Parts: sequence; C-alpha cells; structure tokens
Amino acid sequence: MARCVEFNEKEKIDKAMNVFWEKGYNGTSMQDLVDAMQINRSSLYNTFGDKHNLFLKCLSIYFDNAMLELKEKVALEKSAKQALINIIRDKVSWIVDCEKGCLGMKTIFEIAPEDLQVRNQMQKNNEIYLLFLSEVVQKAIDNKELDGTSDAKLIAEYIVTSFTGWKQSYILERNPIRIKKMSEFLIKTILP
Repeated sequence: MARCVEFNEKEKIDKAMNVFWEKGYNGTSMQDLVDAMQINRSSLYNTFGDKHNLFLKCLSIYFDNAMLELKEKVALEKSAKQALINIIRDKVSWIVDCEKGCLGMKTIFEIAPEDLQVRNQMQKNNEIYLLFLSEVVQKAIDNKELDGTSDAKLIAEYIVTSFTGWKQSYILERNPIRIKKMSEFLIKTILP
C-alpha cells in the first residue's frame, strides 16, 4: 500500500524555482530538484509531473507573484505617472541588486527559442504585463500627466525592452551608475 506523503506544495515549488533560477533549466537535474525540494523522486513525479511541467508551474507562479507585487505598488500611488517612474526605478534597483537576474529573461534566452510551450507561456505573460503597463500609461495620459498624443502601448513596450537592455548592460559592465543614468534619461524622455 502506498503511503500518503504530505508537504507544503507552495514551499516545494519555491525551492524548485530557486534552483531553476540559479542554474537555468538545462543546468538543473532531477537530482538537484529532489535535493532542493527535500522530497523523494516519486513524490516529485506524482505531484508535479516531469521536470518540464514543474518548470512551467514555477514560471507561472513567478509571473503571478511579480504581477501581484506590481499591481499592489501601482495601487498605492495616486499619480499614474509617478507609478511609472516608480516601476522604472524599482526595476533598476532590482537589476543592480538581484544577482540571480530575472527568471523570465533567463528563460526567454535559454529555452524559449526551442521550446514552443515555454515560448507560448512567456508570450502570454509578456502580453499581460504589457497590457497592464499600457493601462497605467493610458491613465497618465487621461489624467493629463503625459502628452495626449502619446501612444500608451508603444511607451509600455519601450519601457519593457529598456529593462532587458539594462540587464544585459549590467551583466557585461557591472556599472550601476550607468544603469541609473539610463533610467533617468528614459524617465526624462518619455515621461517629461
């Protein structure tokens, strides 16, 4: 008779996510996951399926957590323009302070080009993020904090692609002052 194994699923997923975040998908073995999650291999397979399914679950939770945090921060701000400035400055701090980098960006460059399922999930996440950011930009436009002729979606896309470039620059140069200057230039340019 099989014994019933009980554990905190969220805690185990967080541990797996950290392994994927640190080592990347391809660099993570099943043994790495078993060791980090502190569960036996059969429990991992029975609960989460294979490594790929567990990875997709980790990506989903990572994105949901990031969006929840973003929405909470934006909701605290009365000015949509100031919320956008805060988003940009928060991202800069994160780029400079987070040694692990962004799990999403790592995933896009490591396996999304060859893995259709991962690429589709990342595209969906990106669309949700861009839609939310576009809504914040549009609110700033509607509140006359930004020029009424501005294209909210284009501004949101420009902000997001800037984040990727800043992370690349920081990885190569390790120059936080340069990243902060680029972010302030972006703020002055698109959010005058």
